[in-house]
Amino acid sequence: MHKIFAKPLFLGKKVIFLPDCHSTNDEMSSMIKKEDFSEGLVIYTDHQKSGKGQRGNVWLDEPGKNVLMSVLIKPSYLLISEQHLLNVVIGLSVIRTLAEHIEEKRLKLKWPNDVLVDNNKICGILVENTIKGDKLENSVIGTGINLNQKAFNLPTATSLAIETDQVFNREDFMEKLLIDIEYFLLKLKNGQKSLLLQLYHEKLYRKGEEASYRDMDGEFSGVILGIDNTGKLIVSKNGSFKNYGIKEIEFLS
Repeated sequence: MHKIFAKPLFLGKKVIFLPDCHSTNDEMSSMIKKEDFSEGLVIYTDHQKSGKGQRGNVWLDEPGKNVLMSVLIKPSYLLISEQHLLNVVIGLSVIRTLAEHIEEKRLKLKWPNDVLVDNNKICGILVENTIKGDKLENSVIGTGINLNQKAFNLPTATSLAIETDQVFNREDFMEKLLIDIEYFLLKLKNGQKSLLLQLYHEKLYRKGEEASYRDMDGEFSGVILGIDNTGKLIVSKNGSFKNYGIKEIEFLS
């Protein structure tokens, strides 16, 4: 056990800190199979040995420098077809938290689960769901945010410390993020899905801009139009619209 987060309403009232682990999502998924934890459980760590990202990528971190956190949500009010709305909520939450330190117009959501400052990645999100019937039973929401790390093995990575030339208290930052996740989760629970999607589309990286992509047919020039009602990316390609799932399209520079 570690200290609880006092300011959020229902997230972070039970907190588990691990000095290091395989990945916080894996740890939480394993725990909730053995025990029925309440919504809001938080697991965080100083270092993930095999942090998980989209497309099977590994999330690399410098120990003790970043936010490496998973949160348990029980979104029984969502249908399976609506699970992408959790990605919307978490992406908007991260932007709301970062916008206290970085000019908001510089922050974008890159489909499906990255947060960018200009064209550089500052955050990766991984939502993993378990299903009961036609509803979501548990959602493990993993968030990796580059906070105080200043050196990366990728030229397209950045951190809050790099962007602001400041050092941040990790637990204070996490507490603010949990407050912002609650803010958007409550909107989702209250049925404000259209509003959340509107806000998401306003922050969607490359929306309305012609850019280069690659799909199973090869490279092409297209324009992102938004996401559909299942979370697939809608792209205008050669005069027609095509909807892409995860791993079906690659962004090119």
